[in-house]
Amino acid sequence: MRSKSKIFPVIAATIVLLAVAIVGYVRSGQSQPMPVRILFQNNGGKVIFSHLVHHRDYGIECSRCHHDRAQPIVSPEDGALACGSCHPNTFDKNFVDSHVDSFPNESYCVRCHHVEYDKINFDHEAHTEYASDCSDCHHGKEIEPEPQKCTNCHAEKSTDKLLSMREAGHQSCGQCHEDMFDKGLSSCKSCHIQKDMTDYDGDFSACNQCHEAETRELVLPRMNAFHDQCMSCHEEMGAGPYGPDHCNQCHISR
Repeated sequence: MRSKSKIFPVIAATIVLLAVAIVGYVRSGQSQPMPVRILFQNNGGKVIFSHLVHHRDYGIECSRCHHDRAQPIVSPEDGALACGSCHPNTFDKNFVDSHVDSFPNESYCVRCHHVEYDKINFDHEAHTEYASDCSDCHHGKEIEPEPQKCTNCHAEKSTDKLLSMREAGHQSCGQCHEDMFDKGLSSCKSCHIQKDMTDYDGDFSACNQCHEAETRELVLPRMNAFHDQCMSCHEEMGAGPYGPDHCNQCHISR
């Protein structure tokens, strides 16, 4: 009986510890309390940002700076993302490989990777009726003696000698379908079959597959994002540092 009486406290303690561990695991994925101050490491000098002062004392809404949710963010519990999730120091391979881990779930992907396409909706047989001969689309015999698949030569990316498959295809098709190409991106679905992005689990195409602009022009790097966000607000309010000679009011010595 004595041995059994000693086991019960051990079992009870184990259950309590297990419950605490489960609660800790579940809560670890939730947003943290609102920080008082945030230290930003920077090559131009560290920046200490008074987060609580800006929100509580100045009455600035969370959604004014954190714009990662469709619905306005009104409290830390709403789960505002860290700025670095989308705005990296540099758009290098390390960011491309690891940035997906910054997001709570895959639903965030489609905010930037907004569309992917499946096979091209192309009726080859019908086009043989429109074209005068194969060379209207394919190269002449001096390049390809017999018409072949474009991907046999044209790869995903352009080289010094060959255009990418995308550029070559667009150039060839655009010779006849000028009306479609004049519409720009809005006409992609005229030829390409869109995938359902709400249930997409494949690889995402690079931005420049569709956008001619560089990635840093589509999504600002962290420094540009902070400068644009902070200085434009200060200038609008007519208070705080925002001029070119005010750097040392935010950046402290290295």
